[in-house]
Amino acid sequence: MYVYFQKTPSLKLERVRKLGTEVFKAVKGIRPSFLCQLFHKAPRSQSEELYVHAPRTTQCGLSSFKYMGDKVWNSLPAHFRTVADLRAFKQLIKNWDGSNCGCTLILQVR
Repeated sequence: MYVYFQKTPSLKLERVRKLGTEVFKAVKGIRPSFLCQLFHKAPRSQSEELYVHAPRTTQCGLSSFKYMGDKVWNSLPAHFRTVADLRAFKQLIKNWDGSNCGCTLILQVR
C-alpha cells in the first residue's frame, strides 16, 4: 500500500506568502495607517508596482519589512496585484510557487 503525500511548501515559501498577504492588506488599506504608509506606488506604474527604496544599511535594511515587502509585492504576477478582494488574493497566493521572486528569502528554496 502506497501513501501519497501532497507536496507541502517550504517554510520559507510560506513566509513569503504571508508577507505578500500582509503587503496586500497594507496596499489596499485594510491594515492600520502606519503600515499603509510604508508602501508607495512606483511613479508611472501601470501594474500596481511599489517603489523599492534603497535601504540605509545592508545589515538591517535588506531584511526589513518594508524592503522585503516591496520586493515580494513586485515579484508577484500582475493579476495578483490588481485583485481587490482579500479572499481572492489569498486563494491566488496559496497556489503561487514563488517563481520569479526577487527576494532573498525564497532564493534558498530552489
